[in-house]
Amino acid sequence: MLDTWLEGCPLGRVTARHDVALTTPYWNVSPETGQCDLWIEAASDDRAQLEGGIRALRDADAVAYFELKRKRGSRATARVLLDETVAIETVLENGGAVIGPFTDIDGRERWHLGFTDHDAIDTALNQLDRRHEFTIVEHTALNDRRGPNVFQNFDEATALLDGCAQLTETEVQVLQTAVAHGYYETPRDETLASLGDRCGISDVAVSKTLRRAERKLLGAAVTALDSLNKPVDDPDDGIDG
Repeated sequence: MLDTWLEGCPLGRVTARHDVALTTPYWNVSPETGQCDLWIEAASDDRAQLEGGIRALRDADAVAYFELKRKRGSRATARVLLDETVAIETVLENGGAVIGPFTDIDGRERWHLGFTDHDAIDTALNQLDRRHEFTIVEHTALNDRRGPNVFQNFDEATALLDGCAQLTETEVQVLQTAVAHGYYETPRDETLASLGDRCGISDVAVSKTLRRAERKLLGAAVTALDSLNKPVDDPDDGIDG
């Protein structure tokens, strides 16, 4: 995992100048044109900053094509075509791959890279170091811990994220406040009444809001657990030889 600063990257420039976070979950390099085809998710707490970031990305010199797919509230999705960067080319030439979304915040980009050859990591990083500023945030063997769990349990992780996405802004605020001030501790440090005072709503409203939030999150967690606990088919079943 690398934390990088790419001088010529329009995504970094946009997030350096606007209070907007960009996530690129899907991308591909065209072998015909050498261009990077990106699907970018933009988010900001400020609607004006979101609008400004989208316009800046659309008008960036390095952007060959821009299409706003959707925009709702504080989020937007766009498809962008960029010329392939030297940094990505360096990773690919050394047998590496991007194994997670790019994230751009405050002008810096977070990369998740994977290599099958350990020696190739040092070669790629040495080549990147000649042109770019970066910090190694984490170096993890995929067969050690997190890698297999993430890839093998993608559907379960998605179910949990879907549960979080169903929460309203009020439910998130009340739930975060409840956790932060010990409502779920034993013994309990917070009451519904004091929690309501913090959130500016009645204790009855707090109780209803927490129940709705808990129902959504627990429903998502149970769905994930059901899937995790299903027996795994023997991979050798039905295979001769």
